Parts: sequence; structure tokens; C-alpha cells
Amino acid sequence: MKVTLVLLARAGDLVGKNRRVYVIDLPDGATLYDLILFIRESISRRLGEGILSGRLIFAIYVNGTQVLSLDTRLRDGDRVVVTTPEMGG
Repeated sequence: MKVTLVLLARAGDLVGKNRRVYVIDLPDGATLYDLILFIRESISRRLGEGILSGRLIFAIYVNGTQVLSLDTRLRDGDRVVVTTPEMGG
């Protein structure tokens, strides 16, 4: 299945590339955790490892809805956005 990954704000900065949008092939039944593993292995070890370890905090949206669990199952055509969480002050 194909998933579109969009890295915004600090997530994009950590990747350090001009490219912020990726179309990724994942196996059917893949979860958000599987996508983060892919990020760690193929896009940015620092970003992927930071999310998995809880050291880096990001807001993650699937098709415009914020998700809180890396167990969230992805489907073909999903759009996943990783961005800095909103903060007030």
C-alpha cells in the first residue's frame, strides 16, 4: 500500500533535506509504528529514533485527525502529517 508522509516544522528541519513529502510503500496491515520504523531506517535515524524513544514529541495526524497511538493501522492512500504540536503561551 502507498502512504503519503508529510514532515512539517521541526520534523522537516530534523530531516535536513529540502524534500518534505514522501510517498512510501508499506505492507498491507502496517501501523503508524511501522511507518516510524521506516522513517528511522530510510529517511532520518534521528527523527525516527526520537519519536520511538519519546525523546522528541510531535503531533501526528492521519487524514487530518490527530492520532495518539503508534498502533494505529494505516490504509492505502492515507496521508500522515508529522508536525510540531501546538503550544500556547
